Amino acid sequence: MAENILEIDDLRLNFYTYEGVVEALDGVNLRLKKGETLGVVGETGCGKSVTGLSVLVIVSPPGRIEGGKILFNPKGKPVELLALNEAFLRKVRGRYISMIFQDPRSALNPVYTAGEQIIEVLLHHKKEELAERALNRIDDEIKSGKTGFLTNYYKRIFQHMIKNPKAPSLQLLSKIPIIRRYNRILKQEAKKEAVNILRIMRMPDPQRVVDMYPHELSGGMAQRVVIAMALACSPGILIADEPTTNLDVTVQLQILQLIKELKEKFASSVIYITHDMGVVAEMCDRVAVMYAGSVIEIGEVLEIFKKPLHPYTQGLLESIPRPGFPFKSIEGTVPSLISPPKGCRFHNRCPYAMDICTKVKPEMVEAEKGHFVQCFLYR
Repeated sequence: MAENILEIDDLRLNFYTYEGVVEALDGVNLRLKKGETLGVVGETGCGKSVTGLSVLVIVSPPGRIEGGKILFNPKGKPVELLALNEAFLRKVRGRYISMIFQDPRSALNPVYTAGEQIIEVLLHHKKEELAERALNRIDDEIKSGKTGFLTNYYKRIFQHMIKNPKAPSLQLLSKIPIIRRYNRILKQEAKKEAVNILRIMRMPDPQRVVDMYPHELSGGMAQRVVIAMALACSPGILIADEPTTNLDVTVQLQILQLIKELKEKFASSVIYITHDMGVVAEMCDRVAVMYAGSVIEIGEVLEIFKKPLHPYTQGLLESIPRPGFPFKSIEGTVPSLISPPKGCRFHNRCPYAMDICTKVKPEMVEAEKGHFVQCFLYR
């Protein structure tokens, strides 16, 4: 995993419903390189979003990850995410791997302000840094003579917090009314950081927005708040799940440009989930094409557009309306994942289907350098 920050191997996920078992992911294999943007494209229901949720291990019931490995390699020591307990996963989520969800309205809690929701992320993952800032603030107050009768006591609390932010004694002190005011100082520092993050997001008047509730925000403003929450701790991996779906065209361009700039600023690797091939061409370095729960082709963006190998990828590109070219659609419908076709799941819609396609699932092969495809045409 020298150059890969994330590896997904043979990931399998099922949803257990009253109608039957939905085989949502059928052996997904992906590699995310350090510093790259990997696009994941495909039709609605092909498994793009649940792949992203699986990386964070937040697939909700009735979904269940049945097998596979997700290896995260932040500092040269691969970690198996599916083997971690919930306490360790909470440290990973938001701090090392973050996600921008599809609908910002549903991702924000309507009873908390935008600032409170960003502050919650900062207090959970960056308490030591906030304690250092609060300590510097108290030192300045002591030098200027502006001290209260608890100032020195707060100083000792923050010094202890920097050494061990999870100490049981801090939990006890937070229950004592007159002493727990130190939390107010900590939240004030977190609010300053939240305003600074919103300013980086190019939010107009961030000091006012930080005190606004989600229903007071426009679609673009709400999406910026969600991105601010995701990038508050400078994660190594950012998963963007169709972040511009419900936005106006002009706002979409602003958000896309913002994600691209922030990726460079925070040195993050990005998994960009979308069904818009135009966005893929603009944003991504490599692209993985998914169909019915499997990654069927993966390669450099220009290579995929110039020379698509899999019949589904060819049909997907031909179905994009272009001036001067006839419009084509892929015949047939997406198969039910409750009873998916045996062998290649695309064979009942494929113009090149062979007998073996109906019986055996093809393996991913490297047809050309760096260009992989899951099809018997390239054995």
